[in-house]
Amino acid sequence: FTKQINLELETLVSCNHSNIIRCYGAFLEGAQVAIALEYMNLGTLQDVIKKSGKIPEGMLGLIAYQLLKGLDYLHRTKKIIHRDIKPSNLLINSQGEVKISDFGVSGQLLNTQDQRCTWVGTVTYMSPERFLCEPYSSNTDVWSLGLSLLECAWGVFPYPHPGTNDTTHSLGFWEIKEYIVSRPAPPSPPDFSQIGADFIASCLQKDPRQRRSAAELLEHPFIKQFEDVSLQYLEGWLNINQ
Repeated sequence: FTKQINLELETLVSCNHSNIIRCYGAFLEGAQVAIALEYMNLGTLQDVIKKSGKIPEGMLGLIAYQLLKGLDYLHRTKKIIHRDIKPSNLLINSQGEVKISDFGVSGQLLNTQDQRCTWVGTVTYMSPERFLCEPYSSNTDVWSLGLSLLECAWGVFPYPHPGTNDTTHSLGFWEIKEYIVSRPAPPSPPDFSQIGADFIASCLQKDPRQRRSAAELLEHPFIKQFEDVSLQYLEGWLNINQ
């Protein structure tokens, strides 16, 4: 446990990016370690979808653009795989800024082509290669991001397929493994644009050799259209819906 805390602190303190949560230090509070982090007043993306039901495509594009920049920084500059990307680890504030948090199970790479074989992180958002105990690289985070964004788009976890009668029951380990490893990736909502759906499908490419990196996805047409869009649009939507 101490090693995990030290890892998170070392990672947070060493990161300097607008889409990575800032760490201001840590202190002991009795037998507990308190970590002082940048305040994000709306909490997590999980909190947002609990209140709003789902996030529309245009707002999700602004969120995805920021998160891909954060992941690209982690993967290429810091040589880090996060390994636990999920809505509850993605923080947001009322200005529309989105930041990656919780580095307790992150892993270090020598370069972005290196692979790891350890089993850590939240099972629900694991990529197929990690479920199969195969070597994985930084684009395992891209799968987890795609699944997280799709959850925001549907308003519910996308396995089983949203709209079926099975969406409300909680999945056990073997069920979620069956869905992620053996079944087709879940679709985008029917009101998504073609390029939006293609972006999600690119994230949820089951074969890691075919799955794009965060850097490559920053060049995807869906993401490129949000490069110069003001966060004020997302800020306005959040202020109305939160």
